[in-house]
Amino acid sequence: MSHNKHVIDGYNQDVGYRSWQEAKDYYLELASSWTDPYPDPVVTVHDGVRCVRDDLITGTKVRGGDCLLSRINQQTIVYVQPRTGLAGVSILDVAKRHNKKVKLFMPSAQKISHHQACCIEQGAEASFHRIAAMPNLNKIAKDWADQNDDAFFVPLGLKHELVTAGIVKAASKIEEPEEVYVAISTGVLSRAMQIAWPNAKFHSVAVSRNLKAGELGRADVISEPMAFTQSEKPENLPPFPCIDTYDGKVWKYIPKNTGRNILFWNVGKEPVLNDPTIYDRVDSYRDWPKNDVHYATLDI
Repeated sequence: MSHNKHVIDGYNQDVGYRSWQEAKDYYLELASSWTDPYPDPVVTVHDGVRCVRDDLITGTKVRGGDCLLSRINQQTIVYVQPRTGLAGVSILDVAKRHNKKVKLFMPSAQKISHHQACCIEQGAEASFHRIAAMPNLNKIAKDWADQNDDAFFVPLGLKHELVTAGIVKAASKIEEPEEVYVAISTGVLSRAMQIAWPNAKFHSVAVSRNLKAGELGRADVISEPMAFTQSEKPENLPPFPCIDTYDGKVWKYIPKNTGRNILFWNVGKEPVLNDPTIYDRVDSYRDWPKNDVHYATLDI
């Protein structure tokens, strides 16, 4: 298993040394002048489990993303889009609302992934780089944004206090559960929900990486043994659309029909690709920089 060596310290880095109520008040104040343009979260019940259905919108991160993008002046949003993840399409959804452009830095491969193809089809400018690890690409993207005055860099997972504020505000519209189950990667969503629901017990299913200091907060962690890019078995998926490499891996861990107030937050569904020829039209392969004759542009 590649992600079972977590730092479990009980510390929520987005709370810091505030009390839970002080943290909630702080983030709600940050978002007080922001109105979520997306519908309120929909909660349905399946097998006795309350399920937040953000598969009914582009994905959860459009909520916090809108809270952030509505406050910044730069016209180009810069982000690192892994091969799997809804952050890119979520940023694009929000950016179109605010008339901003999106430049996505992506890891080089022989062929783009489905999520990357959807981002490009929806208008993202793609910049491909051969890297050893995602933090390297994060640095490349940030350095590019720092050198361009009209660009704003968004860290992996949309880790920004305005994103957290938007999620806290959205989650606070939902009745506080006793227990919460959620997939976790960077932990932005899980930590924000902990702030919105200070009395709930959290179970975070790590699907992609080892959690570092302050990332888990007060959540228990379940280490999913499947590789991040591996899809969950169909019989283990929830009875509604999800990302089978992400939220889909959580459903099997949730106790059903217990009579307890258990909530599962589903962050989204698979985006639709309308033109599959894009896989063949995009040259995403890059050699290592010293060998790559067109490394200077890196754009499709």
